[in-house]
Amino acid sequence: MRAPLPLSRRTTITTVLLVPAGAAACDVGSPAEEPSTAPSTPPRDADSELVASVLAEVVRAESVIAAAAVAAPVLARPLELLATAHAAHRTLLAEAAPDAASDSPALADPPDGRAAALRAVRRSEATLQRTAIEACVDASSGDLARVLASLSASSSQHLAALDANAGRAS
Repeated sequence: MRAPLPLSRRTTITTVLLVPAGAAACDVGSPAEEPSTAPSTPPRDADSELVASVLAEVVRAESVIAAAAVAAPVLARPLELLATAHAAHRTLLAEAAPDAASDSPALADPPDGRAAALRAVRRSEATLQRTAIEACVDASSGDLARVLASLSASSSQHLAALDANAGRAS
């Protein structure tokens, strides 16, 4: 069995310098400080506003999908899959920030024909993806960032499948 390696001078100096710095970063408060007796309102979760904006975008995208399904019944099945994925993400986001729940908007105006429906859905999904990516970067919570990344990836995958199905339906 090997003997343990002795500490190098560099390791010892680094430890001696970093341990006090780390301990100084911990603030346990001064005994002279008196606790505040004033009622404090809990700070609004920074992610709540983020969730509200993403939820609004998801609801808007669902409206565009519903209108496109009316305009192009041949795309109904792939659009239904996309709408189902959005509904699942909307539910997760609404659970993450219940006070940020968004109302359902009115149905968007149906585009004229299959090509216009595809363009409308592509534009809508690109906007949703951008919103989700920006929110993912800004999210304070790791769990929320994962949900937003999942939303963006799901949107991208469903859009690719929609394009493939649209090519077969031509």
